[in-house]
Amino acid sequence: MANEGNHVQASNGSTTGASTLSGKSTPLITFVMPCYNSAKFMRGGIESLLGVKHPCEILLINDGSKDETSQIAHEYADRYEQIVAIDQENTNWGGVVNHGLALARGLYFKVIDSDDRFDTAALDRALEALSLAVEADNAPDLMITNYTYDHMASKSERIMQYRSFFPAGRVFGWDEMGRQGLDKFIMIHAAWYKTSILRESGVELPTGVSYMDSLLLLHPMPYVKKLLYLNLQPYHYLIGREGQSVEIDVVKKCIDQQLMATKLAIDDNDYSALFEREPNCATLMAGYVSCMMSVSTIHLFMINTPEALKKNDELWDYLKRKNPALYDNVRRSWAGRANRKTALGRLLARGGYTIAKKVFKFA
Repeated sequence: MANEGNHVQASNGSTTGASTLSGKSTPLITFVMPCYNSAKFMRGGIESLLGVKHPCEILLINDGSKDETSQIAHEYADRYEQIVAIDQENTNWGGVVNHGLALARGLYFKVIDSDDRFDTAALDRALEALSLAVEADNAPDLMITNYTYDHMASKSERIMQYRSFFPAGRVFGWDEMGRQGLDKFIMIHAAWYKTSILRESGVELPTGVSYMDSLLLLHPMPYVKKLLYLNLQPYHYLIGREGQSVEIDVVKKCIDQQLMATKLAIDDNDYSALFEREPNCATLMAGYVSCMMSVSTIHLFMINTPEALKKNDELWDYLKRKNPALYDNVRRSWAGRANRKTALGRLLARGGYTIAKKVFKFA
């Protein structure tokens, strides 16, 4: 469908995204795609959204790319009325998400990375369930779905599913959550927040750095009262593309950004109060922080310099000092077991991480 107005030049502040879609009914969901030098792979994710039957808004935000990303985004905006192409100066993933949230008109909000995609049929089923809950005046604050790891090298898939500890297919509260599995912590790919919850929480991501998806996931979670879990896997998360932020060599180079993200997660909530008020919510969030601590610790062990080992000790001291209730939880997790003090212990921790990657296929 032709569309003449869905273009936004944001770098000079001359126009806004909201004005391009003014006067239209509220979409069920806003999808935000952060795009940085994404020309080679962004079409797949965009195409996976085009067959969606429910009203949606798609914001393609070009984050100062040097390739043909902007041209591709505007090409789609010209053809489809639900798509808005936005150009901005580079602010990294967090800045794009902040911008997308400020412009979003959808009742719900979802980020899709430009090298990922949706299973369109599963996505439609998820949105249908969400739509029915909204129509019944029982809209969840957070919808959780399974997601799929797509491994490029082995051309294999692994589904991360949560049916063992969430009741499926209906809206529920935190008190109905079951026991969380060690390998089943919630990731941002599984989370679909109500836009009003994100805004009420005041979440604002740091710009110019990576690994800020943790803050987008964790900061709004204590505001959630009603959840909906669907035993579907609409989101496909690509693993193995060269230059990805989760690639081991990239994480090692950007370890200070990873440590910054971990410390922000530690600082972001009073876990002592949260464990008292909403223990299942606190447990779910602590599981994610435990994962972040594991990633930080193991990659510092992989760097294995005196400076890196000192940073690891400082990180654990920071956790203990800043958030004692969270520290008590995390030290009893796999992260605590990985935090070894001897050279042999660190070697075993690195080996265990390598084995876990092969078994659970999370990277």
